[in-house]
Amino acid sequence: MMDFSKIDSFIDKLKEMRGIAELDRHLLHLLLEMKPSVSETTQKFLCLCFSLWDDGNTRVPLDAKLFKERWLKKWNALKILKKSQEESFDFAELEKSFNEIIESGIADLSSNGFSEIIGDNAPLLKAEGVIKVDGKPYHCLFLYMAKHFKAKGEIQDAMARIFGKKIPGPPAIKQISNMNLNDDQKNAVRRGQNENLIITGGPGTGKTTVVLYILWNVLENIVKDVKTEGLNSEEISKEQAKALSEYTIYLAAPSGKAADRMSESLKKGLEDISENLKETPIYAKLKDLEGMTIHRLLKYSRSDNGFSYNAKNQFPEKSIFVIDEASMVDVNLFSSLLQAIPSQGGDKQLVTRLFILGDPYQLPSVDAGAVLGNILDSASKANYTAELKISMRFPPESKIGQLASAIKVCADDQKMTAPDKTFVLHPVFSKNETKDGSAETSTDAVYYYSLPQKSKDKSGEKLDKAPTKKEEQEYVSKFLENWIGDFKDLPKLVAGIDPEALENPSDELKKLCNDIWNKTLEKRILAAERRGAIGVEQINETIGNLIKGQKEKPKSNSRYFEGQLLILTQNQAMYRLYNGDTGIVLFKDSVPYIMLKKPNGKTGAEQRDFVAYPLSLLPADAVESAFAITIHKSQGSEYDHVTMFLPKEEGHPLLNNQILYTGITRAKKTVTIIATDKTFKAACETVIERDTGIEI
Repeated sequence: MMDFSKIDSFIDKLKEMRGIAELDRHLLHLLLEMKPSVSETTQKFLCLCFSLWDDGNTRVPLDAKLFKERWLKKWNALKILKKSQEESFDFAELEKSFNEIIESGIADLSSNGFSEIIGDNAPLLKAEGVIKVDGKPYHCLFLYMAKHFKAKGEIQDAMARIFGKKIPGPPAIKQISNMNLNDDQKNAVRRGQNENLIITGGPGTGKTTVVLYILWNVLENIVKDVKTEGLNSEEISKEQAKALSEYTIYLAAPSGKAADRMSESLKKGLEDISENLKETPIYAKLKDLEGMTIHRLLKYSRSDNGFSYNAKNQFPEKSIFVIDEASMVDVNLFSSLLQAIPSQGGDKQLVTRLFILGDPYQLPSVDAGAVLGNILDSASKANYTAELKISMRFPPESKIGQLASAIKVCADDQKMTAPDKTFVLHPVFSKNETKDGSAETSTDAVYYYSLPQKSKDKSGEKLDKAPTKKEEQEYVSKFLENWIGDFKDLPKLVAGIDPEALENPSDELKKLCNDIWNKTLEKRILAAERRGAIGVEQINETIGNLIKGQKEKPKSNSRYFEGQLLILTQNQAMYRLYNGDTGIVLFKDSVPYIMLKKPNGKTGAEQRDFVAYPLSLLPADAVESAFAITIHKSQGSEYDHVTMFLPKEEGHPLLNNQILYTGITRAKKTVTIIATDKTFKAACETVIERDTGIEI
């Protein structure tokens, strides 16, 4: 048996710095068992490679200068993160070995075969590639995880196969409602009838509206080919429905929450179509569409660790796919999806249709890759992308919209500087203790506030040093006391709801549930970090204590309390609950329930908009408090008023452009950014870049 003690010691040090995952240890052990002769220095270099792959890169350069630049950038960010948590660590001992590890490891891997672990049918793979250095192409050798290299090639091939075919001719647009489409939307709808498309745009640009129009017009073109001569209206409808039944429409997204939201948006759009169209077979085809996760679409099998639909078993040709939130799809899942979509047949029309929706400025996928961004960076993007630029949520004069646009400019051109913003002390800390209620009454505003930046002596005088950890927590607690506002009434409001009554709710109960639900969506705290005084864990604990402290007597010894907001952190397919779903805690006697909004799609007396489940049915680690959520978790959500805490140290790994953009665009009315002039500027001008090598 191999002795892993030395490499494990190195891994332990990196892990203490949060620079490597525990899973990587097991993968490295497997590699070293396959190739025991790998030197200790090269073993350590492979650790650094795994660390960079953990950041979403699918390849690392076997070039000492380039690799050092990447590694030291990450290492410096990890040091800042460590210091921000006020945790001590001896950086110097580890740092002084990096040069030797990188230079020796690259020389070893570049010149030697290592065929057991690097090469065809091996876990790792070396390949020539091109990367931009100072704006110019630079050729060098790269090390990939083999599965990522395979996915890269499959995506490149499938994109050409699926998006390479178009049918000429400018089709008309069937007007289905009183909504006036703008020029970008009309262009996308026209193109969508003749070609497969990637439709991009920020919040409120009407991506779902465009898809609804595309689907309607595509189906309209199908029924036009139905022979109707000599048939009455009822017979025509039957023949049209028969023709439509040959096609299957799939709505999917990387998360169940995003899939549900897309199907709800489409159904809402259908409510607004012209009344005379609601009796047509097309309406009947669209009104019952349900969203699903991409894993469920492809029929993932745990036992096989693969998908039932794949390159060898593709979907039927007459399939129409709508994939939402594409920025969240990682390279392997994107490859699996494209592999399962059949090649285009026929000369006069596209049979299989694919429409991908996403906002490339949002945070990339949690797992490897940044596929949507890679595709849109390609020179040929104009051939298969339609960009929606006009936001109905954020008109040109919108303060939030203007800020979002400025942040996107920084992302597109790294020579651009951040907008000049001045952060002032939040009013709750001013001498007259003024409460800042404006954030919850404005309909379009961005507030730039900071917490106190100085420590104080016993007399209250400011000192020329940063606040202590205790003082920082006190500052945050004082801020949260002000922020809670009428959320303190949530326990009283939900006390009138019997969870079991939701199975057959009265009109009064329906109204109460909707009122409470709308209140929960009025505001949310978003934070980049999980730990620390401005991390979601501490913020949620403080808010929970503040709300529970108002009650004379706790409901029970449960870890939950009435009115507590919760978020799912794991899918619970049995109950149709998904990672990212939010709910609120109710009690029946001493039993805690979670109430969630899950419409059953029916109307009138049969309508059920809310469900409740005993929390004992869910694993304890599948839910957590959600007055504050991470910005990653907030993707796809909307709140009237958003308060966002940015990391307080320049160079922090979570202080970046995509974090900032994603957070502010969750707001519909106001955003309050808690930061400083310097950290805001650093966030705007720091763009997450993932190296995948995808070339389309």
